[in-house]
Amino acid sequence: MKKIINILVFLAIYSLSFSEIKIFVDDYNPTIKQNIILTVEFLNEPKSEYEIEGIDNFEVISRGSRSNYNTLNNKRIKYSKSDIYILSPKKVGKISLIAKTKNKTISNSIVLQVAEKIENSLKEPKLFLETTHYKRDYYYGEKIPFVEKVIIKTSVSNYNYISTPVFNGFTIKNITPRDGRGFAIPKRVTVNGKEQIELVLFRSILEPESFGKKTIKTGGISIAELTKEDEEKNPVYLGFEEFNLNILPLPEENKPENFQGVVGELKGNYHWTKENIDGRETFILNLKLYGSVNLDKLEKIVFSEDEKFDVKETTTIFEEHVLDHVYSAERNYVIIFIPKKAGEIILPKIKIPFFNPIEQKYDEFVISGFGEKENEKNYSREINKDNLKVIFTENTNINNPAKNEDINNKNLQQTKIINIVSEEKGQNVKIFIIYFLIAAVFLEGIYIIKLKKDIKKKEEHGTNK
Repeated sequence: MKKIINILVFLAIYSLSFSEIKIFVDDYNPTIKQNIILTVEFLNEPKSEYEIEGIDNFEVISRGSRSNYNTLNNKRIKYSKSDIYILSPKKVGKISLIAKTKNKTISNSIVLQVAEKIENSLKEPKLFLETTHYKRDYYYGEKIPFVEKVIIKTSVSNYNYISTPVFNGFTIKNITPRDGRGFAIPKRVTVNGKEQIELVLFRSILEPESFGKKTIKTGGISIAELTKEDEEKNPVYLGFEEFNLNILPLPEENKPENFQGVVGELKGNYHWTKENIDGRETFILNLKLYGSVNLDKLEKIVFSEDEKFDVKETTTIFEEHVLDHVYSAERNYVIIFIPKKAGEIILPKIKIPFFNPIEQKYDEFVISGFGEKENEKNYSREINKDNLKVIFTENTNINNPAKNEDINNKNLQQTKIINIVSEEKGQNVKIFIIYFLIAAVFLEGIYIIKLKKDIKKKEEHGTNK
């Protein structure tokens, strides 16, 4: 019995001597809010519940797990399981960390010396994550750019986009460029005579769902640098930041009539022309609007109900871009004014109200009436008459069209109907020919099969004789 007890004691001591918990970090002298890696490693011991004394002094950004095994002659001789934490120090000074399990296993103790964040470091970072920084409050309705890209100024082995940004209270339009396999596209640029690689990880257009304080959490990336000997260093963790963005309501005071929620710095060019389309005199406004402005809210240009005109508005181009953390949009229109009656034509000014968030006031973009050349802003875009004709024909059912001596309106309508009927007849003839050919092939096949059967019967009849 005594011998058995001695063996059990020996085994307990033996197992304890080879079972331990180790903790270590990648940087024992971090700065405030710097991301560091804490590893809690269980050597030859099943991972159990534990607590880390001193971790309250850090913000836990993320946590993961991994397992490692060492083998000899296909036999496992050593294993470990680890928890990997990404931490950010909350305060300056000495901080001690130690891990303890419920089985009373205690790890080694480590001490970190946290320093103040150095804003202007003489040493230029080789790897950093560039995120859009906002220097002002935004207004409800504004389009807000967000770009996250990693800048690489050294050799790296790999990178991992651990977490994408999180936007609370925003509608998101993701416009991140990707290659055919879905990866970020590296861009080689030269800055201050030095070459670097830029990888756009996330590019989007944000639109606030309401006014008030909104939270944005940036993404996080791990990236491993290579030494001169092509050896991989421990990965560097970038990002994992959080900040607030204040969204202001649009003022009700001095809000103009026909305001459609257009917010931004609206700019534009335009050009008036007079065309004769299908025998009718029409006035065409070629309009280009652009700027850092939410042009998708601009549903209508002309609001005045003029009894002398019918108006047809068509958007020919609408594009949105984010370049160098700046949002911009462009929207082109062709607006046709069709006179209802013959006589003197006077086209009034057109006003597009918008809210300028930089000047924090309502403003308007003014389009001068037809013929006011001194105020006209040239717009060099060439008018496509075929496109105008298509737009015009959608307005053939307007009431009281202007009369023209050279053309009879009824004949015009009849001509269009005849053309449509002729086209339909042409289509019907083509369909009839196709069906006829199919039927002819089918009947010919039946005839061949019947002919073969008749020949076979005759041969059989001749053999019987």
